[in-house]
Order: sequence, then structure tokens, then C-alpha cells
Amino acid sequence: MFKWLSSDRPAPEELELEAKLQQLEVLEERYAEVQTEYATLQNGLAAFKLRYWRRVGDLYARLDRVRAEIAQLRVRLAPRDALRQAAARAASTQAQASAEAARAIDIDPGAEEFMPSDDLRKYYRMAAKIVHPDRAGDDDDRSLRDEIMSRINVAYRDGHVHTIQALIDEYQMRAQPGEDDAATRLIRTIRLMSRVREQISNIGQTTATLRESGLYRLYKAVEEAEARGEDKLRIIEIGIERDIARAENELARLRQQALMPVAAEVAAAGEPSPEGEPGDSQDEPAEDEAAMRQPQFSPAELAIAALLDELGLEYAYRQPLAGSARPGEREPAFTIRDAKGQSLLWEHLGVLESEALRTAWQERQGWFAANGFDAGINLFVTRDEADGTFDAARLRKMAEFIRSQCE
Repeated sequence: MFKWLSSDRPAPEELELEAKLQQLEVLEERYAEVQTEYATLQNGLAAFKLRYWRRVGDLYARLDRVRAEIAQLRVRLAPRDALRQAAARAASTQAQASAEAARAIDIDPGAEEFMPSDDLRKYYRMAAKIVHPDRAGDDDDRSLRDEIMSRINVAYRDGHVHTIQALIDEYQMRAQPGEDDAATRLIRTIRLMSRVREQISNIGQTTATLRESGLYRLYKAVEEAEARGEDKLRIIEIGIERDIARAENELARLRQQALMPVAAEVAAAGEPSPEGEPGDSQDEPAEDEAAMRQPQFSPAELAIAALLDELGLEYAYRQPLAGSARPGEREPAFTIRDAKGQSLLWEHLGVLESEALRTAWQERQGWFAANGFDAGINLFVTRDEADGTFDAARLRKMAEFIRSQCE
């Protein structure tokens, strides 16, 4: 009688806690799985990046150094061209970054391959399940977990199975589980489940981002090529070496061009100036005013200028173009000459947010068409993305296509 009053029957919160702990066990298995997948991918890409840069890092540093010299010479030849000045600064920064990256690779002792064994993956998954910081009950426990997990990540990268086993034991020895009642543990378990779900989602998104990266695509291309017995990295090396040769030829040409005005000045030395004595600086204030009226250009236009310089294409920025059929004058963003000396125009549009901007572009495009510049033939148009950024890969494809028309 009155067996329902028996104290042996578990309390409701204990029953609920048991159910939640079973659900948590499933979530933690999933967390350990996605964390292991992410860490394996991250370490694999890091090893491949090291291998890649050891093959091509010095070549890229050399190429960027030559391109920076080319950009500086272009500034000397057109000292008032603000776009070329900005392109030269960007090229110099890129050359410095490439040189520093090449030096860093030379002293990096890391391995070029990451191929975790089944045991290594097994114990890393176990560690992720037991030690991951989101299981922390308080700040001290979180600090301990952070410390141990960072050491486990290093051991996983280095392939040290026994170190991971020892670190799991160390954590379990140093951790001091509390003796809370069932209700408190239930609340903590529910909160922990929420954090683990969030972590699973975050890690999944981060892994997806890695798989969408250019480095991952290159990694897979190299891997697939090697499976066919091809050396994809050697093909890349040959391409960079070809770019270096082309850039060095362009540098030699520009150096010769830069010497021509100097030779002319030397030949004219001693001749009186029709506007005053040598060294007369009466025009300097006007030059200062001109320097203050530097044109403004967008980040995309700066990127286009750098691409055109890189590909050895001569261009004029915002050069006035007079209409031959329809009167008037426009200033296309970039004017490039093809192999026959004909003009090719490249316009880059920002985000045309308003009807007025769209109408203005339609009128401008109509003016170009009336004067013999048709889209896709000798008028090329690129646009910013909806968020105001630009697609660098698309700009490069356009620049390379234009170069093909100039050869």
C-alpha cells in the first residue's frame, strides 16, 4: 500500500537528468566527429601550404620584387599619375609580404604531409569528447580544459598518439567534479547541450569555409594530379617562371624608356631656356596645386591598374575620349591599345543603387556604342558586387582576355 510514496523511486529531475545525459552523449559523439574532421582538414591544409610555399615561395618573392620595380618605374615615367603611385605602393607592400613569407617558410620546421593514423584519430576524438572547453562547469575548469586541449591539438598535428592519451589522463586527474544535486546537474546539462549544438554548427560552418577556399581547391587539384602521376606543382612553377621572364623583359624595356628623357636632357644641357634661366622655379606653385588635385579612384580600379601593369599592358586612366559620330566627350576608366593600335575601353561600375545612376550608365553606354565601342568587342565592363566589394578573380579573367586581344 502507498508504494508510490517509497523513497526508492527516482525523483523526476533524476529521471530527466538521465534522459538528458543520454542525449548529451549522442551530441558529444557528433561534436568529437566534426571536431576531428575539422582538425584533420586544418592540419592537412597547413602541411600542404608549407609544401606549396617551399616549392614556389622564392619564385613568387622574385616575381613580386620585379613587379614592384616595374611599378616604381611607371611612376617615374608618369610622376603625376595618382593611380600609378597607388599601384606602386601596393606592389611594394606585396613584394615585402612575399619576401617575408618566403623567409618564414625557410625556417619553418613543419612537415609537408599530414596523414593521421586510425589510432591518432581515435584518441583525438576521445580527447575532443572528454576535454572540450564547452563542457566546463566553471572558469577554473574552462582554463584547465583550454590548456589541455591546446596541447592535445599540437600533439595531433605532430602525430603523437601517446601524448594525447597522457593528456586525457592528466585532465581527468586534475579535474575535480562537483557533487551537485540532480536539479543543478540537470540545468547544467541542458545548458551544456545547447553549447555543444552551437559548437557543432560553428565547426561545420568553419569546415565548409575551408573547403570553399582557394587553398583547398589547389590542394585537391594537386592531389588528383598526383593520383594520375602528374606534378601539378611543377606546372605552377613553370607558369611563375614564365611570368618572371615576361616581367623582367618589361622591366628592361621600361628602364630603357626611363633613360631616354635623361639622355635628351644631357644633350640639351647648357642651352638657354626660352622661359627663364635653368633652375627657375616660377612654375612650382602650379605643380603643387596640380598635385593637390589628385583624382579619386575606387579599390577595384586600383586592382585593375595593378593587373594591367602585371600583364605588361600600357593604359591611360580617365583619358578624355572625343566622340566621332555622336558629339561630346567622355573619360573611360581605362583606355588600352590593342595590337593594331585601336582603343579598347574598360569600364568598372560601382553598385547602381538608384534609377538615376542606372539611367546615367545607359546613356553613357549608348554614347560609347554610337561612337563605335560595343560591349564585349572593344568595350569591356565589370561591376562591383551587391555589397560593394569586387570579384578579384573576375577582374583577372577580364584583364587576361584583354591581353589576348592585344597580342
